[in-house]
Amino acid sequence: MIRSFLPVGQGAFYTEQFDCGMNIVYDCGSSTGKSAVEKQIADTFEPREKIQAVFISHLHEDHINGLPFLLSYCCVEKIYLPFLTEEEILLTRLIAHLENTESTFLADLLEDPLQAVEQYTLPVDTTTPELFSVMPVASNLRNRGNTTAIPSGKALADLKTSRKNWVYVPYNFQNTRRSKAFFRGLKKNGYDKKTLQSYLETSDIFSYDWNDIRKIYQTYAPGSLNSNSLVVYSGPQIPDAKMVRPYHFFLPDLTSPQSGRRNAYPDGCLFLGDYDARTEDSWKELTDYLSDYMPSVGTVQVPHHGSKHNYNEALSCGQFLLIISAGYQNKYRHPHAKVLKDMLMKKVLHFWVTEQVGSMVQFQIDEEV
Repeated sequence: MIRSFLPVGQGAFYTEQFDCGMNIVYDCGSSTGKSAVEKQIADTFEPREKIQAVFISHLHEDHINGLPFLLSYCCVEKIYLPFLTEEEILLTRLIAHLENTESTFLADLLEDPLQAVEQYTLPVDTTTPELFSVMPVASNLRNRGNTTAIPSGKALADLKTSRKNWVYVPYNFQNTRRSKAFFRGLKKNGYDKKTLQSYLETSDIFSYDWNDIRKIYQTYAPGSLNSNSLVVYSGPQIPDAKMVRPYHFFLPDLTSPQSGRRNAYPDGCLFLGDYDARTEDSWKELTDYLSDYMPSVGTVQVPHHGSKHNYNEALSCGQFLLIISAGYQNKYRHPHAKVLKDMLMKKVLHFWVTEQVGSMVQFQIDEEV
């Protein structure tokens, strides 16, 4: 299997491609430019090639704006999205407006995911991708709309790879700490949810209202404010010491793969999207829910492009090889200097994947057991 962290700049586009022809994608977007992710899609897949599953961590433009092109270029069979409550949909729309990243596709995806996907699906296909909503962990919320609900922590048995005992397990973690703080700040300043909803439905709004809301956003919710993040574990179903084998590092500037640096890490990977791992409680929640799989995790995508607001020093414990996806030049200062310093001081192997072609990182993972 080839696991790829592709150079799309300030965004995320990751793939796992098995010998049997199965293709898996995690996130598909870039705020550096849609052309960056579209180029990587065309370079990675053949036209009309089948992609068995696409996982979307959350509905920010830098994680989804390449999805329309992917749907029109490849034959996507399944899409997994995090379930959103009405409040989370409102929050997603607010953030898109405040960050000037609103798009027709995002609006359609929030309103009617199936219809949004149908607009871009290859016309030669006879079927539209199946849509699944991953429900929040420890939640009794009921699904709605035209997606199929699946619980967090459910191993997706229908994604059969050529690797024995390999599983994909999604978890939808709600980020209530920052969102609640933001809504408290809005309420304190006289903005209720009904008013905010009406603001989004009309263009007849004074600019100072949005400037006021933007200041509240920056005050009460520093860093990224996404309502949740769909975390995905990809790896062996049963932790086993035999699963710890050397990765083969394929770096584009090497003349021979055999000359790449080699280290022994477990085969599994944890895709964290923009998960808020910074606090002790949030890190414990993550590791508790994935306790059965954590011994098999050898690679971790550092959440939110290496932001100090989402980083936990436990990521640099030495068990994991770390991947940071961030634009070479971006206004957010990602990855943050404190994050890089922590990794360097602990001598943790990490890669910074940017929009530069030479930053692409690929691992070959032996499929024999």
